[in-house]
Amino acid sequence: MTTVGTGQHLDPDELRAWTAFVDATRMLEEVVAKHLVVDHSLTHREYEILVRVDGNGGRMRLTRLAQQVVASPAVITQTVDRLAERGLVERHPAVDDRRGVDAMITPAGREALGLSSGPHAALIKSVLIDRIGSDRLAIVADGLQDVAEHLRAHRRGEACGEDECPVAHYG
Repeated sequence: MTTVGTGQHLDPDELRAWTAFVDATRMLEEVVAKHLVVDHSLTHREYEILVRVDGNGGRMRLTRLAQQVVASPAVITQTVDRLAERGLVERHPAVDDRRGVDAMITPAGREALGLSSGPHAALIKSVLIDRIGSDRLAIVADGLQDVAEHLRAHRRGEACGEDECPVAHYG
């Protein structure tokens, strides 16, 4: 019987890369998400928002957060609201446009981030970085960064320069 799925259209190395990527990212996300919830009472999205706000000098526009976290503005607003209810961030009118809203990390948010970031990084090193190995890390990072940049451009509504790029239809 001939297969009719994706395996019919990709060569064995391509199919292996795709399958490994899908399996690894799904399981990695599951482990990281459980770790953050169980050990630090943060969802992965909450943690990512704290990291990005902290890394942006402690304040970031919600629309920019939505672009970076790759979530809808409504999801970011709801998540920031939950963080604000817990005292980890505050909402403030945007400095450059009073119609916009900024998230600002609080001292309690910095403390929660400080307590969770070391164990989080150790988990990432253990289940991802060490498995890839230092000899392949730059290659994997470069490839995935190229994919992410291409997809982000489409999310922003920019053309990627490729003729008939299929992502334009879905991005």
